[in-house]
Amino acid sequence: MRGILIIRGRVRFFFFLTLATHAFGAGIGSYAHLVAADSPGSAREGVRVTYLGTNGYQFEFKGHALLVDPYFSRVDVLSVALGSRIQPNASRINDGLGHVATKADAILVTHGHFDHLLDVPAVLAKTQARLVASASSVDLAKRAGASFGDAVRPGDVRRIGPWKIHVLPATHDRLFGKVPFDQTGSQAGEPKRAADWICGEPLAFLIEVNGQHIYIDSGGTPAQLPPNERVDLAILGMALPDSRARLAAALACLRPRYVLPSHQDDFFRPLSAGFQFGPLTDFAFVQRESAQQSRSRLILLDYFRPWTLPAAVNPKSQTRVKSQLGNGRQDQAPRS
Repeated sequence: MRGILIIRGRVRFFFFLTLATHAFGAGIGSYAHLVAADSPGSAREGVRVTYLGTNGYQFEFKGHALLVDPYFSRVDVLSVALGSRIQPNASRINDGLGHVATKADAILVTHGHFDHLLDVPAVLAKTQARLVASASSVDLAKRAGASFGDAVRPGDVRRIGPWKIHVLPATHDRLFGKVPFDQTGSQAGEPKRAADWICGEPLAFLIEVNGQHIYIDSGGTPAQLPPNERVDLAILGMALPDSRARLAAALACLRPRYVLPSHQDDFFRPLSAGFQFGPLTDFAFVQRESAQQSRSRLILLDYFRPWTLPAAVNPKSQTRVKSQLGNGRQDQAPRS
């Protein structure tokens, strides 16, 4: 019990630090030259990527949509730090959904923290999507009102619409040497506080669509690197020092044409306040590390401004996903 209290105390200290340093985060306007976005009226061929804030994304292709970690409620820092009850903000969710497709094929969830999973039950109901997440995240979502979830493990493969989704292992960044809210909350009943939304088993995903490959995670540590596969777009969580420490190695594994650092914004600010970097991010470091990878172009996405992933100049040169990724446990898992 004493160890749990110490961890909670450290996490709360972090959130108070975040509150105290809100005013010092830079806005995305400081890096306008890196922001990628489709021009108004441009053709919408190919895979379109829309940033939803935090680690949330929508991918679209030929009338199909795939969501990852959609989170619009943006719970305030004091509610989290003080252990107050948190719940989805229906108004903010509706505003966010106004920028995404009305129907989605699936929602992928990287792990169970509130800033990744809290809004998912509501978004599932609105978009008629299928939830694909770890067993612990599926359990949390069901206790929060979701009617169904497809529990997956690293090595699984799901084919949903035009998407081929490889489930990969991942780790979560540490804070004060510990993973925040890691099995410290209530394990029964409706999750009510931030600590109830436990991390569980973190996952990463490799998505194949339109002959292109997109890798996405929400962060990690040098102990678990992405697969040694060349991808078109690497979306890498960069919120904390652990994830930045593995950046060079991750880029060497993925050799992406485009690299998009994720989980960079201050997710305690409402989306309507605009993109502002979180106080523990270090985008200048990300820039320096990315510059070492001459093959990769560093980009940023602003909230709700779609960007179409360009086709490779020579698609045949793209390394195909290795057979071991395609030999995982296949789809058709029964609904539960």
